[in-house]
Amino acid sequence: MVQLAKNRIRVLYVVENRSFGGGERGFGQFSENLNRIRFQPFLAAHLGGKLEEIVRRAGIPFFPIDMSRKVNFRTISYLSRLISEHQIHIVHSMGARADFFARMACRKNPSAAVVCTVAMLVEGFDVGFPRKAVYKMADHYSAKYVTQYITVSKVLKEILVKERNIPADKISVIYNGVELDQYNPNLQVSDEVRKSLEISDDYPIVGTIGRVVYQKGLTYFLEAAQYVYSKKQCVRFVIVGDGPEKVHLKRLANDLGISHLCTFAGLRFDIAKLLSAFDVFVLSSLLEGLPRVVIEAMAMARPIVGTDINGVREELIHDETGLLVPPADPKALGDAILKILDDQQMAERLGKKARQYTERMFDLKRTLAKVEELYEEIFNSTFHK
Repeated sequence: MVQLAKNRIRVLYVVENRSFGGGERGFGQFSENLNRIRFQPFLAAHLGGKLEEIVRRAGIPFFPIDMSRKVNFRTISYLSRLISEHQIHIVHSMGARADFFARMACRKNPSAAVVCTVAMLVEGFDVGFPRKAVYKMADHYSAKYVTQYITVSKVLKEILVKERNIPADKISVIYNGVELDQYNPNLQVSDEVRKSLEISDDYPIVGTIGRVVYQKGLTYFLEAAQYVYSKKQCVRFVIVGDGPEKVHLKRLANDLGISHLCTFAGLRFDIAKLLSAFDVFVLSSLLEGLPRVVIEAMAMARPIVGTDINGVREELIHDETGLLVPPADPKALGDAILKILDDQQMAERLGKKARQYTERMFDLKRTLAKVEELYEEIFNSTFHK
């Protein structure tokens, strides 16, 4: 039985944890770094994985739940019971299934407030039309139980207001943040990383990190790699991550004649170390919310090439903190990569400015302060009327 702390705001985080993406990374940060004097965190998620390891190490109560199905009344009932038994004040969820389950659980516990973080609208999910329609219907139906939304970018707030008719004062924009002390641009581990990737010092590394899914635009990354290779042979390309597109991408690399240049590194968690060895970091995405990995690359003072899409353009300022190129344009992507590889002064300038901008805008301490302030406002308005 979990000991409930008096005079603390009890927050139950609900997240799928079926893979370790941005949502899991963010909730792991909240769980580990939340002010424990004022808040008592709990986590409900799928068993296993990095997130469970993080929260258990931090001494946070972990409750395994099953969200493998889009609708699971047993899970909803279990969540509802958790909220009651632990006298939860705020339920904070992220992700279509987690949002729906959390909202339905709170429908039976109207005293608990519901906070939903929106990193991507359901319309952007990389699933088939029938599934997407179900998610959209569930999201629309359960929206009335949400106390406050958090969007990770300004453009997402604008869309929710204009297209979903959600009142602007019901949406808080809070950017993702990173632990700046854990992202040291002077980290000297390039030799160690190169050895693990089997890439010698002779070759600059152009790398990308993220889930290996369609929306990340990795086919364009590989096509850009072929283009770069046609101009500059002494380059190697690294894709870090795992997902359903991996087999297709390996086949594409072979078809493009560049499989000998490409390393598929799989899922890794030593992100800062990997970034320290990258000469250029690339985000080739077609659709994003506010990609955390770009902030991590900025914190490591890496020169970055990213696609000029919603969310990313709130992180990167063209020719100041990185280079922006049109999405789905491998030639533009390749030209930008070559531009950085061929101009060391530009690479250093972009990296330095990126780190400075991250310190101002994307420090985790700043993110947490805003989240904690929001929790306080909700608690005071809900429980101290």
